[in-house]
Amino acid sequence: MSGVAVSPARRQNSTGRRLTLRTVIAVLIAVPFIVPFLFLIATATREHGDYLDSPGGWPRSFTLDHIVDAWQQADLGRALVNTLLMCLVACLVCASTSLAGGYFFRINQARWTGPARMLLGAGYAIPMVAWLIPVFVIVAQAGWTGNIYVAGVVNGVSSLPFGFFFVHTFLKQSLTDEVIEAATLDGAGVFRAFWNIGIPMALPAISAVLALTFVWSFGDLLVAATLLQSNTDAYTLPLAATTLTTREDVNLQGQAAAALVSLLPTLVVFAVAQKALKQGFGGGSEK
Repeated sequence: MSGVAVSPARRQNSTGRRLTLRTVIAVLIAVPFIVPFLFLIATATREHGDYLDSPGGWPRSFTLDHIVDAWQQADLGRALVNTLLMCLVACLVCASTSLAGGYFFRINQARWTGPARMLLGAGYAIPMVAWLIPVFVIVAQAGWTGNIYVAGVVNGVSSLPFGFFFVHTFLKQSLTDEVIEAATLDGAGVFRAFWNIGIPMALPAISAVLALTFVWSFGDLLVAATLLQSNTDAYTLPLAATTLTTREDVNLQGQAAAALVSLLPTLVVFAVAQKALKQGFGGGSEK
């Protein structure tokens, strides 16, 4: 007995309802993220008197004075350069090591690789404060505190467990055993196969790791406060923003202005890296 045919109009209505439902759900999920961002913009761009009259109300004025003052008082220009340098080092450390480690564990099928891989991935569960203090002691004894490049290396290493696990999972789905065997039969050595096959196939995953490492490192305060506190010339944006607050003046609008400046580069990175993130988390299925 043949099934009942569904008319094109009914099928189109069903598809439309599903799309509408997905849109409503997406909007409801986005609201908790968009509202604080709008509140941040309003706080940073309102005149001080307007903010005092109604801190949580609708803004009735507009000014860029708080952004200009925060930029000058906290030296956010230098802090922005320092933050970008630190993020560059962190991204290079995390991406290169994650790529090499993920590829190594993909092509090696020995018994010990499974437990070793799980051990390396489990490092992400260790709280940062548990290993940051010993790292600070080592760095201080070596005289490397206040060094923006050392802070970048530490930030990159802190993202390694995620990057390693992410790249390995991606290669496990996209780099099949048939491809590895074909490269071996063609006489390609480990380094040649890594360069000609591993790196090109892992590019979506590496792009996603770079974007996320940049965002995490850009907003980091804990590593910066621990390793860079002794050198004001090496302050990053989150650390420089703390100088706007004193015991006598919390300066919420100045803090909001500094936070807005810090947030804009990460938004740009996410906007540019959307395709890479989609391909990376899609396991190579998105082309």
